[in-house]
Amino acid sequence: MSRVAVMTDTASYIPQELADEYNIKIVPMHIMIQGKDYAEDEVNLANYCNNFPRWKREDKLPTTSGVPLGTFLEAYRELSKRATAIVYISHSHKLGMTVSTAEQAKLQIKGELSQTPIEVIDSLTACGSQSLIVLEAARAAESGKSFSEVVDVANNLVREVNHIGFYDSLYYLVKGGRIQKAKPWAASKISNTSLLEMDASTKGEIRPMERCKTKGQALEALFNIVRKRSGGKKLHVIINHGDIPVEAEELKAKILSQFSCAEVYVTQIGPVVTTHVGLGVRMLSWWGEG
Repeated sequence: MSRVAVMTDTASYIPQELADEYNIKIVPMHIMIQGKDYAEDEVNLANYCNNFPRWKREDKLPTTSGVPLGTFLEAYRELSKRATAIVYISHSHKLGMTVSTAEQAKLQIKGELSQTPIEVIDSLTACGSQSLIVLEAARAAESGKSFSEVVDVANNLVREVNHIGFYDSLYYLVKGGRIQKAKPWAASKISNTSLLEMDASTKGEIRPMERCKTKGQALEALFNIVRKRSGGKKLHVIINHGDIPVEAEELKAKILSQFSCAEVYVTQIGPVVTTHVGLGVRMLSWWGEG
C-alpha cells in the first residue's frame, strides 16, 4: 500500500503518461452538450473542437459544471484501499465550486474513512500550472514522503507556479463572467493579443496583464516576464493550447532555445476549459528550481 495518494481533476489536463507513471487519480469535470450531460473524459475532443464554431454561431455553446459530490466520495473510497492518506489538488475556486464540493465530500466521509486523512488544496490556478503542482506532489508521494511532506510540497508549489495565457479574443471569458477586470479590453474594436494571468499572485482569479498589437510582441512580452521571474533558474514548463498543436510546438521550441528547462510538456485543453476560453489559445505555465 502506498503512503499517500494524489488526485486532481480534468481541468489540470495533466499528460496521461505522467498520470499513469505517478499513479495520479483524475476525477472529471462535467459538460452539458445539446441537453446531455457528459463527464469531460467521455467527450471526443476532436469532434468537440470541430463543432465548437458552429455552436457559437448558433448561440448554443455547451455549459459546464464541476466534479459531482458522488464522484469525490467514490474516489476517496477507492484511494483509501491503496493509500494511507489522500491529497486532492483542485483548480482555482474562482472558476467554480469544485473545491467546496471536495471539502464537503471530505466532511461527509470522515466517519467512514476515519483512518485516512484527506487534504484538499486549492491550486489557485488551472491547466498546466495546476498540473505542475500535482506532478511534484505525486513525485514526492512516490519517493516515500509522508502525508504532511506531500502537502507541504503542494502548498509550496502553489506559491511558486506561474500561469499566463495568450488570448486573441476575450469573448468567452467575458460571457462566462470570469474576467470582470478586463471587460474594457474585450469591448475594444482594436485587434490585440492579451496576456492574462491566473495563479497565487492573483489569488486565483484571471487578471489582465498586457495587451500587444501582434502575437510576436505578446511573445516577447511573455519571455521578458519569464526571464524576470525565473532569474536564470532551470524551468519546469507545461504548454497548453486550444487545438493549435503546431503553434504550441513552435512555442515549445522557442522556450527550449531561450531558457534552461528541466522538462517541457505540451497538452491540449479539453472541452470544459475550451468552452470558457475558446479555440486558438496558448497558455504557458512554469516554475523555477532553487
